[in-house]
Amino acid sequence: MKKNKKAKNMVSILGKTISSKNFFALVLCTVIGVVMICRTLYINQKLSEDTEIVTAEVIDIYQSHNGLRLWGYEMKYKYVFRGNEFVKNAAIQKNEIDKINIGDCIEVIVSMDDDKVQKWNKLKGTFKCQ
Repeated sequence: MKKNKKAKNMVSILGKTISSKNFFALVLCTVIGVVMICRTLYINQKLSEDTEIVTAEVIDIYQSHNGLRLWGYEMKYKYVFRGNEFVKNAAIQKNEIDKINIGDCIEVIVSMDDDKVQKWNKLKGTFKCQ
């Protein structure tokens, strides 16, 4: 009696046999998904706890290239928090370009625990800097 030998490029998981290339892609996508979920949960937790609202000045609006045929728009802004100046980027929609001008001010929500965690308060919109 001959035993069935599985091919070298096959992996058996929970009784299912898949190719090693598909297994690698599955593991990679799972790891990326877990990292993205953990990062999002961390940012949301920090922005829902102890935060401060600061005023930032828009210093640039530009079109960014995010890969093959993926064009988007970004806004670069600067603000001062705890005596340090930060320059950050935020993605903006094409219909928001007309509403935002270089030199305008925006509100940025910054976490008191981790100053790298911040978010543009889109609900406030833009306003003239004082």
